[in-house]
Amino acid sequence: MSGERVCMLVRNDCRTDYRVLKEAGSVARAGYQVTVVAANTYGPLERETRDGFEIIRVPVERARTRAERYVNLFPRAMWRMAQVAQQVGAAVYHAHDGDATVPAWLAARRVPGAKLIYDAHEVGFLSFSEMWHYYPFSWMTIPAMISGWSWQSLFEWIIRHKTDAVITVNDVLADLQAAHYSIPRPTVVMNCPPLTPVMDERRDALAARIGVPPETPIVMCSGMFALDRGDGPGLENLLRSAALLHRGVVVLMGNVGTLPQFEPLRALAAAPELAGRAFVLPAVPPAEVAAYLAGANIGVIPLQLRGLFRYASPNKLFEYMAVGLPVVYGDMPPVQAICEQYGCGLPCDPGSPASIAAALNRLLDDPGLYRSQRAGALAAAQVYNWEAQEQVLLDVYRRLLTDPSAQPDQSATRNPRSAIP
Repeated sequence: MSGERVCMLVRNDCRTDYRVLKEAGSVARAGYQVTVVAANTYGPLERETRDGFEIIRVPVERARTRAERYVNLFPRAMWRMAQVAQQVGAAVYHAHDGDATVPAWLAARRVPGAKLIYDAHEVGFLSFSEMWHYYPFSWMTIPAMISGWSWQSLFEWIIRHKTDAVITVNDVLADLQAAHYSIPRPTVVMNCPPLTPVMDERRDALAARIGVPPETPIVMCSGMFALDRGDGPGLENLLRSAALLHRGVVVLMGNVGTLPQFEPLRALAAAPELAGRAFVLPAVPPAEVAAYLAGANIGVIPLQLRGLFRYASPNKLFEYMAVGLPVVYGDMPPVQAICEQYGCGLPCDPGSPASIAAALNRLLDDPGLYRSQRAGALAAAQVYNWEAQEQVLLDVYRRLLTDPSAQPDQSATRNPRSAIP
């Protein structure tokens, strides 16, 4: 229904959250009036217009400790976001990830007839044992753990009883979430990039940025990383693998290039044993990601994820395939399924620099294998792209706003663009 107002909510600043930006742009191009309510932990209230939609960044104080985040600043942030979202007066409130469900629900319940969508970018829930891993035991972390568990219980209550539609990123998570929440199977909207060709003259941007000759093989790992998710060791091991490569360099690109908690990785890349062989770059604007990736030769996903987090579908997988990069990956079943089907990647142990280097050297030393893997990545990109996925997303909106009772049975269906068993 063209012209309806849509309000998306996300608990980050929405500057580089590609899924939120892509979905907001697609819904806006379909004729809806889209506002994204985000959190601004670095400054005052901000308004930005891009790609036909508006972003309102609500000022939120930065938490100094995890306990402060959950007990004090977290509810304050959600209340501020809910107040701004309510003023939008939307027909649909779209919560990106669990921590946005509370402000989205608070806003939706005050707007007559408003619908609520939950969009699970990751698994969205933790087992008790995983909660203990996330909060290493100490007397100081017990209040944060109790508070975190309480918030998760509230998120789950909203998802089970108050949502009108649930979206997630792959078929494995759709099945897990349907079973965990006892809800109809979520609709799968995979987080793929658009089919945007990269001009040949822009492919040298990455080599020029790090100051190496254009013919130098470049191993790339890009994205938004989190130490409390366990990303640090894998990234460190990838940097250390640079010293074991027969040729080429390693590049990390993303928030690892700017956030204080990643200073040890930046120092490691600058250490004498890796100088000139490993580089750490800040994130680039979304429109420039493809050009930088196209200047690389191999994409790496060195994440060492635990439990259910292993079933995520990292954005970087699809971004790598979109520009024809073979993928070296760790223990992530959805990634493995796609790479094996299309012959576009090799497994490794992210806990071992030698294992990472062995997979990289195998690709760099065997031109025939590299060409085959590159062709497989490009073939996969013809299947996993945003042009196909956005139609699934828009179908959810059309169903909610035209015939909310027409909920399809998702119990046995699979995203037609997904090869994940």
